[in-house]
Amino acid sequence: MTEMIKSIKIFPFALLALLVSEGTRADTLPLSKINRKIESRIQTGNTKKNVQCLAFILKDFQDRKIPKSRILVTFDDPNIDGIGIGLDETDEIYTCEAGELRSWEENDYQVAKTF
Repeated sequence: MTEMIKSIKIFPFALLALLVSEGTRADTLPLSKINRKIESRIQTGNTKKNVQCLAFILKDFQDRKIPKSRILVTFDDPNIDGIGIGLDETDEIYTCEAGELRSWEENDYQVAKTF
């Protein structure tokens, strides 16, 4: 699967969507499209530490003045035990899983911060 992912020419955040098995579908939305109802669904469907992680990375993006329309959030993904976050048209991909902020590169992650 790694070779297939490397050969596909799409923006890198879509890699999270490729990890979803056939027959299942994750919701991926730009942050600018997430309303209060969806925000509530994300918060109630995740642990407190994963929600804190999401707030942390979103604050970093805000400090870097990245527009909300470029920040993509993946939730309800059966292959992510938490929340996926990335920037369109870049290779910046993160997940908030098990109370950890994980930075992804080529299907491997490093823990950037623990909550």
